[in-house]
Amino acid sequence: MLKIDNKPFVITVATATSVCGTSAAIAVGAASKAKKNDLSLAVSISIIFTVLMMVFEPIIIRAVGLGEVMGGALIGGTVDSTGAVTVAGTALGETAQTVVVLVKSIQNILIGFIAFAVAVFFATKVENNGNGSGRKIGASEIWYRLPKFILGFFEASLLASFVVLPAVGKETVSAINGVLDQYKNWAFVLAFTSIGLDTNFRELKEQFQGGKPLTLYVVGQLFNIVLTFAAVYLLLSGKFFPLPNLAV
Repeated sequence: MLKIDNKPFVITVATATSVCGTSAAIAVGAASKAKKNDLSLAVSISIIFTVLMMVFEPIIIRAVGLGEVMGGALIGGTVDSTGAVTVAGTALGETAQTVVVLVKSIQNILIGFIAFAVAVFFATKVENNGNGSGRKIGASEIWYRLPKFILGFFEASLLASFVVLPAVGKETVSAINGVLDQYKNWAFVLAFTSIGLDTNFRELKEQFQGGKPLTLYVVGQLFNIVLTFAAVYLLLSGKFFPLPNLAV
């Protein structure tokens, strides 16, 4: 409907909105071969709205009396950044913080699968002039497009879940994570500083095409909020299914 011909940009914004913000944008941007400026624009829009939603969504949830479980799940499914999700959930309470981290972690797991699917789809369909002939692609093409940090994510998750945690216990793992978080935060700072230094606002201004990219994000995010609320109400309102025991 917006007639945006830049399909890599569209899928990058869509994934940032529906999965986990900048990490998903970077992963899918690589898989779809999005241009550097397209990725910068998608990340910039995502960060701006993430800050706004991190501040105002908990306020709105409290005002309507949605509760910590439903409110936390809604935040976890709609706020784009893992860090911002944790902060927003904490504003609602301890239970909400547990819920937001759980929901966002589930979304984070999807990054690899979505990036792989986008790589295959763009190589066989979109970049094949949309004629549906589905040219054959080799494993090397998929490997080239697949963001390699996804593999590190899965390897670290499997190692922590099935090796480190059973061996040393939850408290030790939490202590290790507390130390590693400092390095992670510095890595994020350096990564986003690099994106900022590589972002030319004069070039981004030309990409706005009369506000279409902004409209794309806003419409997508509103649809995301409505769809997520419907799922949250169905699963966590207690009217259709028993509420989960978060203490387990």
